[in-house]
Amino acid sequence: MIKKAHLFMLIMLLCSCGGSGPSVAPEAPIASNAYDYSEGSASTEVNADNAIVNSSIYTLPYVAPDGTVYGSVAQAKQSLNGGGDFVATTDTNARQAWRQGWTGKNVKVGVADKFNSNGQVDVHGDWVALVVSSVAPEHTVAFRDVLSSTSFAGFLGDVNSANAYFESNGYHIVNNSWGIERALRDANGAYTGALDATFDNLVASTVAAYDVASESAKQGLYVFAGGNGGQFCPTRRIENCSWTAAVQNKLRENGYDGASNIIFVGSLDDGTNNLAGYSYFAGNLAYDFIVTYDDLLGPSDAAGTSFAAARVSGAAAIVKQKFPNLSSGQIKQVLLQTADDLGAPGVDETFGYGKLNILNSLSPQGVVVPK
Repeated sequence: MIKKAHLFMLIMLLCSCGGSGPSVAPEAPIASNAYDYSEGSASTEVNADNAIVNSSIYTLPYVAPDGTVYGSVAQAKQSLNGGGDFVATTDTNARQAWRQGWTGKNVKVGVADKFNSNGQVDVHGDWVALVVSSVAPEHTVAFRDVLSSTSFAGFLGDVNSANAYFESNGYHIVNNSWGIERALRDANGAYTGALDATFDNLVASTVAAYDVASESAKQGLYVFAGGNGGQFCPTRRIENCSWTAAVQNKLRENGYDGASNIIFVGSLDDGTNNLAGYSYFAGNLAYDFIVTYDDLLGPSDAAGTSFAAARVSGAAAIVKQKFPNLSSGQIKQVLLQTADDLGAPGVDETFGYGKLNILNSLSPQGVVVPK
């Protein structure tokens, strides 16, 4: 489990969300019958590789989640992968997209996470950013620290401030590898097995204060890590276990679809099509849910939906580069509807749409139904 808990001991106000809620259903189609698949300007595979090795963080000291210290990110890459591609480049087939010229070039990705600006790669936000870069190395990135407050109100203020910055500066994708979960953790971030009895109240108060106009005006695609408490949260359904998902589920019950520009991401076990034991099920948000792998720099060096979400953010940047006229909601549909189906045929309450497939997402014409 890699989602940091420095702040979460203060904000994990979690408990049962009640019953399973309504059955999943697809979003209603929008009036348009087609998306604008006009292509943007392609880059090159060489440029993608150069973007990685010339990155400002490539030569910085690297501290892995397990505490192993490397002289640099480059050294860690050599040690973990024998000098080969970062693991996210490999397990998403991103290099095949680069060879077609789609590298995420000039697409703006915001990362809301934990940062410390200490001159080394050693905190959660740094690791998440590395994964995004492993998939879309030519994207343009901005970081905002949202996990340093000592209060829940401060956390919400930081998130709102970060989102306002990303929106006002035209960021296309915003990665959110943080979460408020039902399953409680201790001061070291380990799940305790206990549940907090205030989660329903937190969800209800959030829904009551939800600014529909403000949220509807957002232009970015918001990618959320699904959460890692699957072994501790009863039912494992995301709407019962994750605050963000529970809020979106309740909004839908109230007649408002607040998730048209939100994707939730679950994790697969390495090299398999099995949902990781710590990952939540798609549940009621199956039509907003996708899964992928979640190592960090090399095979089995980390785990957690944080790094799965970062892969989807990188994939979204690649799609946005190729099809710059697609809206965030349309990019969401392209990513979801071109995923590899897993589990029960069609969209299901475990895997949602299935496994991320970047190459499929670059050829969506005739496959994706506009929504």
